[in-house]
Amino acid sequence: MKRFWRRGTGQRGAKPSPPARRRVPTFREMHARMRTERAEATLLATEAKIHQEAEQYRRGRRRTG
Repeated sequence: MKRFWRRGTGQRGAKPSPPARRRVPTFREMHARMRTERAEATLLATEAKIHQEAEQYRRGRRRTG
């Protein structure tokens, strides 16, 4: 019977696992993701504005106000 045994199969009679199914995110998870993306976009816009104003100050375009 040894000649019929398969090598490297792990457990005997183990079936291959089915392909992983993607879990559909809940409304709460999607809403949290959208809030996070919106906050990141706002943060990046604010950071870009700060850099623009700093560049204007360095060039001397904004002296007062």
